[in-house]
Amino acid sequence: MLSVATVRSAKGAAGYFAADNYYSPGEAETSGEWFGKGAEALGLTGAVDKETFEALLKGSLPDGSQVGTPERHRAGIDLTFSLPKSWSLLALVGGDRRILHAYRAAVKETLGWAERNAAETRMEVKGKEKVVATGNLIVALFEHDTSREQEPQAHLHAIVANATQGPDGKWRALHNDKLWSLNTLFNALTMASFRDKVEALGYAVGDRGKHGNFEAEGIGRNLIMAFSTRRQQILAKVAEMAQKTPEAFAAATLMTRSRKAPVADREALYDGWRESARAVGLDLPELIEQARARGAAPSPWERLAQAAGAATTRGRELVSALADRLGLARSDPYLPRNIGAKGPAEVAAAHAVASALRHLEQREAAFKTTDIYKAALDTGLPTKIDQIKVRVAALARAGQLVPGTGRAEDMMTTAQGLAVERRILSAVDAGRGAGASFLPLGDAGATLRDNAQTNSGIMLNPGQEAAGVLLLSSTDRIIAVQGVAGAGKSSMLAPAARLIEESGKKVLGLAVQNTLVQMLERETGIRSMTVARFLRANAPLLGERPDPGALTGARATFGGTAILVDEASMLSNADQLKLVELANLLGVGRMAFVGDARQLGAVDAGKPFSVMQQAGAATAHMPQNIRARGEAVKAAAAAAQIGNVEKAMTALEPFTVEAPGRGAEEAAERWLALGPDERSRTAIYASGRRLRGDINRAVQEGLLARREIGPASLDLTVLERVNLTNEELRYAQNYAPGMVLDVAERSDGVRLAKGRAEVVAVDPTAGTVRVRGADAKERTFRPDRLRPTRDTGLQLYERKDLTIHERDRIRWTASDHKRGLFNADRAQIVGIDSGVVSIETSLGVKLDLKRDDPMLQRLDLAYALNAHMAQGLTSDAGIAVMETRDTKLINQQTFLVTVTRLRDTLTLIVDRAGGLQRQLVRNAGGKTSSLETAGGIPRTGAPSAANEGKDTGADKPTTSPEKALDIDTGRGKIFEIGI
Repeated sequence: MLSVATVRSAKGAAGYFAADNYYSPGEAETSGEWFGKGAEALGLTGAVDKETFEALLKGSLPDGSQVGTPERHRAGIDLTFSLPKSWSLLALVGGDRRILHAYRAAVKETLGWAERNAAETRMEVKGKEKVVATGNLIVALFEHDTSREQEPQAHLHAIVANATQGPDGKWRALHNDKLWSLNTLFNALTMASFRDKVEALGYAVGDRGKHGNFEAEGIGRNLIMAFSTRRQQILAKVAEMAQKTPEAFAAATLMTRSRKAPVADREALYDGWRESARAVGLDLPELIEQARARGAAPSPWERLAQAAGAATTRGRELVSALADRLGLARSDPYLPRNIGAKGPAEVAAAHAVASALRHLEQREAAFKTTDIYKAALDTGLPTKIDQIKVRVAALARAGQLVPGTGRAEDMMTTAQGLAVERRILSAVDAGRGAGASFLPLGDAGATLRDNAQTNSGIMLNPGQEAAGVLLLSSTDRIIAVQGVAGAGKSSMLAPAARLIEESGKKVLGLAVQNTLVQMLERETGIRSMTVARFLRANAPLLGERPDPGALTGARATFGGTAILVDEASMLSNADQLKLVELANLLGVGRMAFVGDARQLGAVDAGKPFSVMQQAGAATAHMPQNIRARGEAVKAAAAAAQIGNVEKAMTALEPFTVEAPGRGAEEAAERWLALGPDERSRTAIYASGRRLRGDINRAVQEGLLARREIGPASLDLTVLERVNLTNEELRYAQNYAPGMVLDVAERSDGVRLAKGRAEVVAVDPTAGTVRVRGADAKERTFRPDRLRPTRDTGLQLYERKDLTIHERDRIRWTASDHKRGLFNADRAQIVGIDSGVVSIETSLGVKLDLKRDDPMLQRLDLAYALNAHMAQGLTSDAGIAVMETRDTKLINQQTFLVTVTRLRDTLTLIVDRAGGLQRQLVRNAGGKTSSLETAGGIPRTGAPSAANEGKDTGADKPTTSPEKALDIDTGRGKIFEIGI
């Protein structure tokens, strides 16, 4: 694996890196090695001497020049490449130093690639400061052999000095963003090269892990763990946590880290390692002898055969076997048509890239080119970066991959992604003038105002009224209502729905989550269901040949109906396409997408709500936040809505608490200190799953200590979803014994019965998974037999121990519609008696669940919510916890959702306020669009007078309250209301 860290002290680094290694004391200060074109340009070759190294880290170069000032110059970064444990055992304990040489050579290849593709600096170009490529690095490479617990752990520190030579010949500070962001790609590059080299030594690859990592065949997990005290410490700490996420492992790593002590007697240490290996039955000399006996590397065809699990090593027959194993159709757009005539390296690269693209395109419409490289290497197929780049370039020439333009020049999208977005816009355009006008334009505003006042006692603001008028009077079938968080969309939808029903038409509400469905029904009175349920019910109508009988019935049911889709930003491209095509097919009167394009998007690919607005769909804007009442909350919400992080953080500064390392405890203590009424008004928000779990546990412990929950309790084992794409589910290495596999329906090729099964054993080399079903029978299946072009129908879960107590607050993680239990809905534990759990849901449903009830496996504590759970919800007060180490979760979208949930007050608990602000500024968050990436979103239909020549506001700050509000039909301005 590869880790990246900042070098804090030039003097400390010079002493530590040069001394802590397994060379003799006399060689300690010259054991490092210079690497890189930057080093060569400065005459730095061969061994690293401590004085030159220390001066370099201070910015003092051998040619006499100085980069920055010695007092303020940042030293550099440490790229630490660590061998997987089994290879360290073979190299250090077994004594096969060829492995160390192979790994060092692989690391150098990676550093060379990084130098060519990631070395950058800032410099003035034509009067403007720009980031430019330099193609050179100064690296000092040091080899170490022990972990912090003085166990065998071969690793290389590549200390990259903070200096690089610009195109003009001047030395400047290194712009190292790419070196940080590409760390997982660098690891995958290293392991792909290392695999080539150790196979050439006669070794075989065993278990594979993430980011291209793999162990040596013949050294199982139990033997590895015997030499992994450090790993056991981390696992023990994670076991105490509520979550088992990557973030939890990262936190546990920091929490259990001790200072690395020097080795007093290295010879004695090595003797101890060898004795430990003998004690656990690990015969390393035998494994090394077997490798030497195997001799030369297998041929390229043999390597491909091993990856394919095929007995044959012949060309065309093997290509067919590999395609069969991977379940690939001959018409797969990502594979060359003449693949049977390709060589083994080209075949492996083609399959690896095809797999990478299927994985990436499920979650995003566009992705970085380097993400394709990384995902392709992670497949474990015998291919390397150069071959992958050639294949990616070939797909781009063929038009299957489309390079990004402008700011997205480092991105790529797919022809399929572009086609989906164009179909969405085409369907929106096809609905122009084909909808139902439920009220005449001239009457709609006054009628809507009167209805809202009479039935709800609400005075609609201009934005709400304008949105209601568009909803009631537009002749376009498909429209958008873009409203900021807290704009009062429900207050507008309720009277509008009443008026539609009074006109003789039906109204149906849709939302992506069950909690949003319940809220929509409760706040508007509109009969509602989830988008998924609606699409399942109409599945026979989707496709090239809709079922005639089903189509007739559906048209009778939905013809002229108004369908209102709430929190529309959370729709994926796939679901939006189905909805708009169904709207036209069924002849609905109106399909209105209501939401905020700046808030959280879908889990899967696309941002269609934003795209349809930018393309000129009929859109009304609601720019006024009427939810916020407290001055600080108002100011923070307004600033966050337009992406002004600095202003938002300034507004919250008096209410911001720094609690490094104890954010969860601080949040729990503050919430527990509140009275019962204040608690009911105060929600706790967490930036991600790990923090949410920590807060839930801390609150529960506090309630127990106060005897506010209990005394009765019940120990449960609950199921927590493993978030994998369909493509990832096709790789055996992503399964682990003890996981639970849920099979939605019998799947072609794998022959698994519908229902739940436990993973018993996994053989990543053979690509097989053995499971035990509810009937206690064991079956072996190959995930790679799953069809890659469709939903697998499988879902993996990890088990988690959870204790619940009387009066605990819980939420469901699955649905049981027949009993009124809905995913994400909250409930209260009313009582626990003889293993029977009595609950009451938020809707007042009361049930007794027996100990073996499946819903007792599908719950979690609900004292804290994360951003995806919180979107659409409201509370008077809030406590939000954000930690900078949750790098992927801290972005402007999650921040916006958090600060706009509140009416009155927000307490923000952070580890470092300054660090959080910088992270938010750098990370806007948000989903990608194929059309945006490939050059822009075309305007559909006739241009709008209101929008011609200006931004529609989608994905950007909405119109401020001081400006006029445009009501846009996509053909021209209806009217303008000054507000």
